[in-house]
This record gives sequence, C-alpha cells and structure tokens, in this order.
Amino acid sequence: MARLLATHLQRLLAYHGWAYRRLQDSLQVLDEAQYRAPCGLFFGSIHGTLNHLAVADRLWLARLCGQPQPFARLDAEAVAARAALADYLQQGVQAWRAQLGQYDDAGLLRPLAYRNMRGEAQEKPLADLVLHLVNHGTHHRGQISAALSALGQPAPVLDYLYFKADEDA
Repeated sequence: MARLLATHLQRLLAYHGWAYRRLQDSLQVLDEAQYRAPCGLFFGSIHGTLNHLAVADRLWLARLCGQPQPFARLDAEAVAARAALADYLQQGVQAWRAQLGQYDDAGLLRPLAYRNMRGEAQEKPLADLVLHLVNHGTHHRGQISAALSALGQPAPVLDYLYFKADEDA
C-alpha cells in the first residue's frame, strides 16, 4: 500500500496544528477587547476569524465522514470562549489526522462527493481537499498575524520550514 502522499498530507496536518498553537501563543498578549474588536478581517475580529477556521475545519471533516453539516454559515460561532476555541481547533486537527490515517495514496486520490454550503453536489479528490484545508488555514492565520502587527505586537513565525526544524529537533 503506497503511503508517500498519505505521509505528506499527515505532515501538512501536523503543520496545521503547530501553526494554530504558535498563533494562539502569540495571541496571549492581547486583552479580551483587542482579541474581539473588529480589525478589518474577513470575519471581523481575530476571534471571528479563528471561529471561521474552526467552522471550516469541521465542515470539511463532516463531509469526509459523511456526516450532516455541523454549521449553517461560515461565520457561525463554533466556540465562544477563547481557551476552549484553541482546544477545539487542536481537536479538529487531531480528528483530521485520525481520519486521514485510514487512507492509502490511492484512496486519497479518489474523489470525495459532498454538498457545498448552498447544497450543490460537488466532487473533488480528497488529497486536494486536505491541501485546501491547510492552505485556507495559512491564509487566515496570515490575516491574524497582520492584525497582530497592526496592534503593535510581534507576529508569530509560521513558516513551514520552522515547523520542520521543530519537528526534526
């Protein structure tokens, strides 16, 4: 059973969790008002953007598992409390990694049938959906990093090569 693609996608999901942890650590310097204040992000605040990431991660996971859509909107609040949201994001990454562990490379290349938020039938290779999931997280973590900088705080280093250095250490 070929596992090169499966191994690579597991590594990307590990990066996804690492980047969430690093970002959450950097957000500790913000008070609750700064964390929840509108700051020009697609989903309003830092909290709103993290909630969107949690919603998106779980929507895709539900699709993978053939479960009902857990949220009706991409701006739903998955978890209101800050610390609980950080835990929820990590639990989502772990659930993704567990589900992906069931696939070999051939399975990852097969299309996954699902319905988008409008209920329209879609079909894409599972590997592409995992790549999308991680890239989507990278996009929004970058927005949050820019918001941190705008608040006068240092942005975390979230580059994949730093993850690899930590992983290899």
